[in-house]
Amino acid sequence: MLRHMDLPEDQAFDLVRRHLLRSRGIDLAGYSRPFIMRGIRKTMARSGAKDYGDYLRLLRQNEEETTKLLCSLSINVTEFFRDRPAFESFSVRAIRPLLEDKCSGGGGILRIWSAGCATGQEAYTLGMCVAQEMTKMRTDKPMTIVVGTDISAKALERARKGFFTSEQVQGLSELMLRTYFEKVEGGYLVSEKLRKGVRFARHNLLDSPTTKHFDAIVCRNVVIYFSRPMHERVMTNLHEALRPGGYLMLGRTETLMGTYRKKFETVDSENRIFRKGAWRAHPASP
Repeated sequence: MLRHMDLPEDQAFDLVRRHLLRSRGIDLAGYSRPFIMRGIRKTMARSGAKDYGDYLRLLRQNEEETTKLLCSLSINVTEFFRDRPAFESFSVRAIRPLLEDKCSGGGGILRIWSAGCATGQEAYTLGMCVAQEMTKMRTDKPMTIVVGTDISAKALERARKGFFTSEQVQGLSELMLRTYFEKVEGGYLVSEKLRKGVRFARHNLLDSPTTKHFDAIVCRNVVIYFSRPMHERVMTNLHEALRPGGYLMLGRTETLMGTYRKKFETVDSENRIFRKGAWRAHPASP
């Protein structure tokens, strides 16, 4: 049984936050405190620490323990086509019109941001969605880039390798596996053609984006872990990174708050797909 008598929980939270800020440059001040504390208690139990004070000493003395804590705080629960109806809708309502616009005179590169991509399944899913939509086009295909970002360097390292076990690709059809993967020992490797269009970089969503003018951003099941003030900060950063008329998809349990309800048009309320900027209303049906 863990003893937490040496430090109050609030003080332990503040000390852990300061340690991560000083040692790794990561500030947890804006994150949901209950979520952070669950991660702390989870890694503390695994470490064998007796109480918060003992755990803090361990974090300061052992860099690997700090890495384990950060991994537990990363939202790395993901899979290919997680919530398939949402990605099917996104393909039809966002990717398809964006591709058509690029081919009909819009020009340029189609750029999609997978924000909080964890180990890469979402970013590669978006790459497959684009590739599938392109097969339906008879005109020249535009160049496309999917950028996957995450705060976890360890998760990104796995994403870049593009290797997934048989269990991790269970939701994909045999046709998808043959088209976009190569069977290797122990699992599947993302095909070279798909990997060429997907890039990965480390980024904290609380920081201002270094790259902007994305045509679409997918940020699913991430902002729910932020406190309300930081939720607004993340939404500001996403809005800033998205070009006028660009699309945003959130998770089913997430929604736009405050002023952002007026800055986006709802494209698909059920699947949380929105479009940035002023949008001409469709004429009423007769």
